[in-house]
Amino acid sequence: MSSQTPDDPGSIKADFIRIIQSFSNYLSFHKRSGIIFPKISEESETIIQSWRKGFSAQPSFCFEGPENASVFIIDSQTSLFKGEAGQLLSRILVAMGLSSDIVFICSSDEPRAVKEKIRKVSPKVIITLGEEAGRVLLGPGFSFEEQRGKFHEFEGIRVMPTLHPSLLLDQPQYKRRVWEDMKLVMEYAGLKNGS
Repeated sequence: MSSQTPDDPGSIKADFIRIIQSFSNYLSFHKRSGIIFPKISEESETIIQSWRKGFSAQPSFCFEGPENASVFIIDSQTSLFKGEAGQLLSRILVAMGLSSDIVFICSSDEPRAVKEKIRKVSPKVIITLGEEAGRVLLGPGFSFEEQRGKFHEFEGIRVMPTLHPSLLLDQPQYKRRVWEDMKLVMEYAGLKNGS
């Protein structure tokens, strides 16, 4: 494990659970193999056994907004609507006639959970922010430079890959490209600018 403390509570929980499960497996292996080590109380044995059964090793799925939204945003980062990039994303959504409380946004860190949520809800359109988010839905062959700004499909749902707002903070000359991408989303989703 790294000497640095991770910022993501879900990551910390997942690491802790893996350690507990490994320790529990270690104790079980030694018990089955007949290797002698100091006896533990029955109460301690019960606690150790409950560790194995009581936790799921799956990291938490980070998201904000209504889970049944018609517009999904998949973020390559875990900041979601936080910080300057989040504020910029909120302004982009307002310009589209949307707001952060009526779109679903999640991190691309848990691809399986992202895909399961999409399959369950079947939103009208998905916007991917940054290369990692695009790759989660469009596969490892996804080329951000070639495929950004064009509609693609994930299981019959339209996907628009676009630049991440954090890039726009450093390179504002790309704002026009993102707005052109969002105009295509607005047209497809039947949104009216400023409504």
